[in-house]
Amino acid sequence: MQISLYYFPISCALIPYIALTEANADFDVWTLNYANKEHLAPEYLRLNPKHKVPLLLVDGEPLTENIAILQWIARTFPDARLLPHGNDEFQAISLMAWCASGIHPFLTPNILPQRYCDIPGSEESVRRCAQKMLHENFRIAEDRLNQKEWFFDHFTITDVYFFWCFRRAKQFAIDVSAYSNCNAHFDRVTHRTSVQKLLAFEAAALASDSVPS
Repeated sequence: MQISLYYFPISCALIPYIALTEANADFDVWTLNYANKEHLAPEYLRLNPKHKVPLLLVDGEPLTENIAILQWIARTFPDARLLPHGNDEFQAISLMAWCASGIHPFLTPNILPQRYCDIPGSEESVRRCAQKMLHENFRIAEDRLNQKEWFFDHFTITDVYFFWCFRRAKQFAIDVSAYSNCNAHFDRVTHRTSVQKLLAFEAAALASDSVPS
């Protein structure tokens, strides 16, 4: 089986990278250069007309959207235990969907508010509203992680998705110091071998001449 991940540093494509690494999967990584608009190149658009990452190619067949990609990884590599069993599997998928639809959309407005409103001078209002929603969701996560290492009884891909969301908030200089449980969870995920491998790969990609920081 040939697995290829199309990736851009810092983006949510790091989530399947970590998941594949946790699964000990053999996969290739194709790093796109957004500054050179490689995500809009005809070759890439034929694979993914949504022109985003991540994209997973499995024996030449494209699969998009993190929720689908992560479930494919978990079911293809069951020994990695990337999803819990029983009803908790559906709870895990629910939490990942929450990360995708309830947290992720409120991150980018903090650095590109003009994408979300074209009224001059509205940028700070867009940021303020986005951060209000982020804090509401981080409080939910803070409660769920109370006295818990992971969202379930062992590390799962739900932890990976939330890790990326929380990391992006930190990178966008959003004050998350009040969320001690979330910060402790973030530190635990950061120290996993798979995440350290991702961070090293990301740093090398950002340092290369072909990928802007």
